[in-house]
Amino acid sequence: MTQPNKLVIVGGGLASAKAIQSYREGGGEDSIVLVSRDSVVPYHRPPLSKRFLRGEIEADGTFVAPEDFYSEQGVELRLETVVERVRPDERVLELRGADRVPFDRLVVATGATPRRLGVPGEDLEGVLRLRTLSDSAAIRKAARSARRAVVIGGSFIGSEVAASLRTLGLDVTLVHRGPGLFDVLGSTRLMEHLSELYRSRGVELVFGDEAAEFVGNGSLARVRTKEGSELGADLAVEGVGVTLNLDLLDGSGIEVGDGVIADERYESSAPGVFVAGDVANVPDPIAGHRRRIEHWSYANSSGTRLGTVLAGGDPGPLPVASFFSEVFGSTFKVFGDTVGYPVVATRGSFGEGSAAELYADDGGTLRGALVFGLESEAEDELKALIERRAPVAEAS
Repeated sequence: MTQPNKLVIVGGGLASAKAIQSYREGGGEDSIVLVSRDSVVPYHRPPLSKRFLRGEIEADGTFVAPEDFYSEQGVELRLETVVERVRPDERVLELRGADRVPFDRLVVATGATPRRLGVPGEDLEGVLRLRTLSDSAAIRKAARSARRAVVIGGSFIGSEVAASLRTLGLDVTLVHRGPGLFDVLGSTRLMEHLSELYRSRGVELVFGDEAAEFVGNGSLARVRTKEGSELGADLAVEGVGVTLNLDLLDGSGIEVGDGVIADERYESSAPGVFVAGDVANVPDPIAGHRRRIEHWSYANSSGTRLGTVLAGGDPGPLPVASFFSEVFGSTFKVFGDTVGYPVVATRGSFGEGSAAELYADDGGTLRGALVFGLESEAEDELKALIERRAPVAEAS
């Protein structure tokens, strides 16, 4: 009797869970092994900086699927397991501890690890970073006894954690080396709106500065900045970007650039080795170039589409890329591609609760949109215009 083919998925995040779901829904019958260094089944990450961090839900409320889903789908879970090397020629994974796991097809969805600032005092008690459920639980626990928090970074993690800690009643200072929150999006109006919102909620904002040292005797007492400010703090959270978890591919021969270079079917340069989520660098025909996207919606869609591909199905055309952030109950979304394109037009007003910033290339083609408070129909209209590369004038 021949052994069934084995599909091995490395990484315990949303993309992995969605790949399993859509693979089984598509009729995929291979045996599945999910290898994750995490201690729990795959979970959604957005609640880690918001609802879970604030204590509004517990751990099981973050799970992509209930724990028993995996046994029901015939998935062997190997949690708290680290893959040291991928050997595509041998069709095997080498695990920490010298164990080996054979595969017929492999999915690499290993995500990323938070960057450290590399400044003195980072190992003091009370200096934390956020990526995993256990990280969020540690911040949540520390927040119960802390009075003053300093958050480093003004993008997604920093901005969302600062809002949540302030909602929990802590005195919060956010330090960001850029000119405003989410400055990477290049929207002056969004930065102005968020600055007003945060300050109205009692968050102190320090722009154009960076943490230079965490100071304390065993536990954090204050944060010293490069500009010489001394900020009292019982808790500090670093939110300064991530490093992709790709060490397991060292020496594998698999092409790596900004992430793992893959085709439109998410297959890497090694046949039978696929990628999904944060590490996937794939062609985006709507954007007209390769992209690697680190957001929840992309992990969700890439995992789902990959599962369909692995089951032998057609995932259909790639959707318009999108992501979102929610702070103090205020949500904005981004559609398409804003990187390298300026805001050329604005509809509505952030202050009045409904706005859209439109991004275009030199030829006047709509490339992306940042929206706030729009109805779903208006959002869908903008996504359709981006998809067909309409002139920005049609959206203005």
